[in-house]
Amino acid sequence: MEYYLLTLGKLIVGFVIVMAYMNYMGKTQISQMTSIDLIGNFILGGIIGGVIYSETISMLQYILVLCLGIGMMSMLNIITKKFDFFRKVTIGVPIPLIEEGKFILENLESKDHKIDIVSIASTLRSQGILSFQEIRFAQIEPNGQLTVIKMNDPLPSVIIMVNGEILTSELEKIHKDQEWLDQELNKQNIQNSEDVFLAEYWNNEVKFVLNRS
Repeated sequence: MEYYLLTLGKLIVGFVIVMAYMNYMGKTQISQMTSIDLIGNFILGGIIGGVIYSETISMLQYILVLCLGIGMMSMLNIITKKFDFFRKVTIGVPIPLIEEGKFILENLESKDHKIDIVSIASTLRSQGILSFQEIRFAQIEPNGQLTVIKMNDPLPSVIIMVNGEILTSELEKIHKDQEWLDQELNKQNIQNSEDVFLAEYWNNEVKFVLNRS
C-alpha cells in the first residue's frame, strides 16, 4: 500500500508542477506551444514516467529534476523571445509563396521547405478559393497554417519590432532597413527603441506601441 501511495503522490506532484508551469507561461493549448515546449513536454513526460515507478529516487530528487527541466525550458523560451536568431530556429519564420499574384519559386522549390503545391491547392479549395489566379498574397505561417489574401484585399501587417528587438528578417520582407526604422522612430519622438513594445507596419505606415503607454 505504501508503494502505491508514493506512486500516486509522484503522479499528483508531477501533474501539479507541469500544469503550474504551463499556466504561468500561458501555454495551455497545443496551438500556443513552440517546438521548445513540445520537446520539453516529452522530456518532462519521460522524467515523470521514469521516476514514478522507481523506489530508489526520493520525492525530493524527483521534484528537483522536474524543476531543472522546467527551468531549462523557461530559459530557452526567454532567449527565444529576446533574440531574433533563436526565434527563427525554434519557432520558425513565415514562408511566402505568392506575392502580388506571382509565385516565389525559390521558396516553392527549396528542399529545406519541402512544399507540395498540390497539397497547397487542396487547402485553398477547402477555403473556397478555386484558383491561384484569385490570390494576391499567400504564405505558410510558422504553425503550418496557410494565410491567403485575395486580389484587391489589403495585405496583412508585418511585425517589425517586439520588446525593443528589431526583427531584421521582417524588415527585409517589406524592403526597409535600419536607417528607415530609425527615421520613423524619430518622427514619432521615440528616443529609445527599448521603449517599443510592438511596431507594426501596415498600409505603408508603421504604428509603435510603447511599454509605458
